[in-house]
Amino acid sequence: MALPTLAIAEVRADDPAAIDAAYDVVEASQHADVPDLPPECRYHHRMTFAVPPPALRRHVYLALDGDTPAGSLQLDLPRLDNLDKAFMEVSVAPGYRRRGVGRALVRHAAAVARDAGRTGVLGFSAALPAPTGFAASFGLTDGLVDARRRLLVADVDEGELDRLYADGLERAAGYRMLQWGNELPEEHIDDIAALDSSFVAESPMGDLEFEPEKVDAERLRRQYAALTAWGVRRYETGLVHEESGRLVAWTAMRVTKTVGWHAWQMITLVHPEHRGHRLGVVAKVANLRALLAAEPAVTTIDTFNAASNSFMIAINEAMGFRLRELWSNWQGPLPA
Repeated sequence: MALPTLAIAEVRADDPAAIDAAYDVVEASQHADVPDLPPECRYHHRMTFAVPPPALRRHVYLALDGDTPAGSLQLDLPRLDNLDKAFMEVSVAPGYRRRGVGRALVRHAAAVARDAGRTGVLGFSAALPAPTGFAASFGLTDGLVDARRRLLVADVDEGELDRLYADGLERAAGYRMLQWGNELPEEHIDDIAALDSSFVAESPMGDLEFEPEKVDAERLRRQYAALTAWGVRRYETGLVHEESGRLVAWTAMRVTKTVGWHAWQMITLVHPEHRGHRLGVVAKVANLRALLAAEPAVTTIDTFNAASNSFMIAINEAMGFRLRELWSNWQGPLPA
């Protein structure tokens, strides 16, 4: 049954109760749909209101049934690229589903995005019947299938990691390793920015219409400063081509302040001219071991890859990551 008195209010940075209410809705919704996922760090959630993401304008909305939070929506409007797009993440409390809450939130956010000059929308959800039907009802299509894989630290085969690493080192002659955390190595920041900018062009994107991000050194500095403010701990490994002095391979993992048992494996990139030397394997294994040495509480690591990215999936599978579920990247015109 629809809720005729449903109200939608924007969450403000000076309203901690509303900030926490939005967090609680998102976590309840996620737990109902994909209970296997780790919770978002509450500190991270709160701090993004105090220190907004530097490359976009973020709006968070609560749908209220009287004083009871029924749903939440995060609307991200990129400020530097993809200026025609709006990114939406919709969450509906389990007890309020199929009552028009999600639809009301999407239409409200679409009006805000349209006023900001946006024409298209992108979203991300587990490939479950309810999210699929909801997205399709707005005319959205799945532009790219992603797969989540998980590594359980207790099941890591150290002997296999040793073999992968040793095999990689044999092929990686002429490269030296560099590791860092939240402080970027300034001597290689332009190389890291160039690799980051190449992510869309170098990764399988399916039918997803997404403009490559234009990343430079200053944008990276602002992003890392925000991550530090949000309580994120980064573990990163790069490989430098000794002849040219350029950093040509890079991988990153992160741990949040209040979910210390979990880590995310993030980006892994190798410059096209330096592929075939097992640099990705060397960087990923070394980075995993650096993280586990510094974060003994970590028991679980998750990562996403395009389901068609057979090369990176093969590396992850060899390291012990195992498939959990598929996810959809939704796209289409802004809903009316």
